[in-house]
Amino acid sequence: MARKQAKREYVIIGLDSFGENLALALQALGHEVLGIDRDRATVQRLADNIQDLVVLDATDYETLLSIGLDAFDTAIVAIGGDLAQAVLTTLTLKELGIRRVVCEAQSERDRRALLRVGADEVMTPAIESARAVAYQLTNQNVRADRLRLANQLVVKWQPRAGYVGTIGELMAPHGEALQVLLLVGRDAIYNPGPETPVSHSDELLLAGPEQAIAALLGEFGNRV
Repeated sequence: MARKQAKREYVIIGLDSFGENLALALQALGHEVLGIDRDRATVQRLADNIQDLVVLDATDYETLLSIGLDAFDTAIVAIGGDLAQAVLTTLTLKELGIRRVVCEAQSERDRRALLRVGADEVMTPAIESARAVAYQLTNQNVRADRLRLANQLVVKWQPRAGYVGTIGELMAPHGEALQVLLLVGRDAIYNPGPETPVSHSDELLLAGPEQAIAALLGEFGNRV
């Protein structure tokens, strides 16, 4: 009788912004991660940062079985922008016997649909981020400098003294690891673009893997 494979840790299907950052955060915490995406260019771009990567269609049962995906305990379906693909992938993963399937959704309606087809948990990072920003803006009594959100660390931070430039220039040394959720200066700008001007007097709300946040604060110091 063949010996059953030992359970492995996390497989992440879909390596756009959320899936990529989740993979990096899990790796930083010492977990084993397999990343899957249909786009070869995306996989090649991440090859130096994520330990194990595969290019394939995650709705193909036989292909997933052939690479031993049934040995994973938890799968994250990070393709919230394509509900049909997320539904098919979720069904395939449950057919494989994955115990815990966690999905990304972009709306409450999508969340309900994914739960109906078998997802064990559904996260809505965009909605959760917006709620966190609203909380930061409106809560006058509690000063929350750091919080955890969708497996990322969120911090309030200011650029070094004397800095004047753009968001893109300020974040360039950190690649795509950090996301600027909010810029508060003369005006409040949600999800500012790379060309947005920023100076040392502005306050930023940043999200990213704990390792990337720690590197940022270690380099510039936390002025909040």
